[in-house]
Amino acid sequence: MNQHTAAFIAQLQAVRDYVSKTRTAIIDGASLDVASVVAVCRHGYIPAIDDSEARKQRVSAAVDVVQDLARGEQSQYGVTTGFGGSATTRTKMTSLLQKSLLAICQCGILPSFESELTPADHSLVMPQDWIRGTMFVRLNSIIRAQSGTRWIVIERLYELLRHGVAPCAPLRQSISASGDLGPLSYISSVLTGNPDIRAWYGTGPERKIYDAKSLLEKLKIEPVEYIAKEGLSLVNGTGASTAVAALAIHDCHSLAIASQVLTALAVEAIKSSREPFEPYLHDTSRPHAGQIEAAFNIREILKTSKLAKVQHKESDPEGQLRQDRYTLRATPQWIGPQLETLLAAEKAISVELNSTTDNPIVDIEGHHLHHGANFMAMSITSAMEHSRLALSHLAKLSYSQLTEILDSHMSRGLPPNLSVNEPSIDYSLKVADVAAASYLSEIAYLANPVSTHVVSAEMHNQAINSLALISARYTFEAIKLTRMLMATHLYALCQAVDLRAMEVVFREGLFATLRDETLSRFGSITKIDEVFLTALLNQTVVLLNNTTDQDSGPRFDNIMLSLSSTLIELFGKQSPPVEVSLAEIASWRAALSAKAHTIFINVRDSYQPGPDSLAANLLGKTSALYKFVRGELGVLIHWGDPSKDKTEIGTEIGKIFRAFERSRMNEVLVDIVGVEA
Repeated sequence: MNQHTAAFIAQLQAVRDYVSKTRTAIIDGASLDVASVVAVCRHGYIPAIDDSEARKQRVSAAVDVVQDLARGEQSQYGVTTGFGGSATTRTKMTSLLQKSLLAICQCGILPSFESELTPADHSLVMPQDWIRGTMFVRLNSIIRAQSGTRWIVIERLYELLRHGVAPCAPLRQSISASGDLGPLSYISSVLTGNPDIRAWYGTGPERKIYDAKSLLEKLKIEPVEYIAKEGLSLVNGTGASTAVAALAIHDCHSLAIASQVLTALAVEAIKSSREPFEPYLHDTSRPHAGQIEAAFNIREILKTSKLAKVQHKESDPEGQLRQDRYTLRATPQWIGPQLETLLAAEKAISVELNSTTDNPIVDIEGHHLHHGANFMAMSITSAMEHSRLALSHLAKLSYSQLTEILDSHMSRGLPPNLSVNEPSIDYSLKVADVAAASYLSEIAYLANPVSTHVVSAEMHNQAINSLALISARYTFEAIKLTRMLMATHLYALCQAVDLRAMEVVFREGLFATLRDETLSRFGSITKIDEVFLTALLNQTVVLLNNTTDQDSGPRFDNIMLSLSSTLIELFGKQSPPVEVSLAEIASWRAALSAKAHTIFINVRDSYQPGPDSLAANLLGKTSALYKFVRGELGVLIHWGDPSKDKTEIGTEIGKIFRAFERSRMNEVLVDIVGVEA
């Protein structure tokens, strides 16, 4: 039932297993998965390599095929010819040809490296974790022994990975046509000892940038001189775009889980029901698997909630809207297809991780092949474009739920903008709404495909090209913005839940006072039963929900004035009708208004948000997320009072945003949805 949830939980467990060394990732041309890429890139995990004699013999046999072709009369692309649109040229200087290839590929823009890198400099360089992933994936391709690369090259590239070396490659340059030529050429040239190529090496504060010549000397690695086709074999692949896509899809899965958890928390914040999530469990209308999964997860999360209702009831004074708005009611239909999209995207990426992503010279059995275009990573482009579109849908849902809880006309009694203080001076999350709108607008822009912007390149040889690395990079931008939006949403939801906790305590005190005042003043002149009191209390709830935009003083005056009409109406329905002086009703009204105001202020001033608060106890399984935010992250409520608020709203939202970048957030989220798969 829970295919996406189970797959992501298994992926997280695999990452932990790799890092703890209870599971081994092997570079053998066939065994890479997304989890192994995450472990290598983000956790410094060192994979093993298949260095068996059988593997080395296969590699050697492929090299022999290339060398025979290089000596033959028939020209061979990239071995004795030029490259791309220049394949009309012929040469027997095969080693010099490979040097020429690397030289022409190293045309991207990098910092000068003459001093400490500035933030502007860093923006020109591919992130180090991306580069580690690129090396890992490229090794996995060339070790398949189909490209004619010697074992010494494979071994020394693996040594760079094992020593934590991260070559400095331009962030921009690749169109992922004849592979990711730019980043792969800079990586490959480290092995040649080119002094104009730089790479990161070292740990902690000792990690710094070296030129390739000095680095190889420090590591005691002999420089390599590439022979026929080796330079082409190294650069003619999709290692960069595939590695970045693998990291991106992992993060997209996390945000898809977060979307379901935040939806459940939104249901609780608006005191809605879990009723809309029930029908999908019985498959009466044959919905898609993703819809069933989303409905099932949200329902399970809400099962123990004291805020979410089991179902709508006509007798509920807050249930005037018989069915929820689409932002809650239609979430299974909205989230479900995104889960299926992300699973399909990962499948495409997983295939690419273990493919021959260049121009192989021999097949896996050692037979000579004709040239194709395996380096065209269009499947990665498509996977990333679909993933960005899925993110934009999840972000749109998050934004819609956020704006609903900020609007007092839709939030069933929450104050406008989730203000804790008086609404005339506290506008709380009003501009956080604006910030969220800016994030969503940019996400929506990034959801557009990059493949529709292909231009012809390299003598019209690359008239079609995938732009896979660009697509993967833009997906990371969409991930960052979606995290910003969801962090804002989660901050608002925690604020809303704290307001609900205050509301519970306040209403408990107010309703007890209302009962006591009514019984003590009028109980001697008429029979006041539960039906009478329930009608009075229900109208009080309606009035409370309709007046949250008023400051507390005039608010309770207005509520009790309106409630007086209800009281008079109830007396008139008695048999026989009860006559009460207007002075007595006015006295009842004034007393209740003053006491309601006192109770409200006392509750507000004495409330202490945190992992042990009433808010945490009102929630279902989302309580774990609330406790994580208020406890582990130390995110503070916004009181709307300068004497209490010592940090800015953005500072607190930023804590949640940064948590989305760490593995602990994933642990919290999957624990919440960790149901039987």
